[in-house]
Amino acid sequence: MRGLSYAVTSLILVVASVIIALIVVGFAFNLFGSYSTAGAVSPVGTAYMYVSSPPPGVPVTTNTVYLVVTLNNRGPNVNITAATINGMSATPYQVYLYNSAGTAKLVSGVYVPPGQNTLVILFTGLNPNYVAGTPVNVQLTLGNGQTVYVAASLVG
Repeated sequence: MRGLSYAVTSLILVVASVIIALIVVGFAFNLFGSYSTAGAVSPVGTAYMYVSSPPPGVPVTTNTVYLVVTLNNRGPNVNITAATINGMSATPYQVYLYNSAGTAKLVSGVYVPPGQNTLVILFTGLNPNYVAGTPVNVQLTLGNGQTVYVAASLVG
């Protein structure tokens, strides 16, 4: 009996190389959904909850609670659809992009933009006097079905 011909051996090596290359490209570009982190939002660093006055650079609004949080969004814009603060339902109604210079820019809509951003999220629907204790536990429900949990330090 003769061994495999050079043509058959070459064909097997080429097919195996193409399959390995496709697998590597799939992992490199997150083409396999179960291994992908696209669209995931996660908190970064320390968050702060302001109840009696807004953080610097944000206008004063009555009966409002302000959450200053840095969120890393590894996907497109995602809406904030609901929130609870220490177990109480709250309505997110405005979002500001906040920078290290202490200035805030109002975002048109209530969403988390892509990338890592420090946000000031304004909430209504609860009495600021009932937000007490440290940490303040915040749950943000997002339009993609994800819930982001934040433990914020209380600031006067």
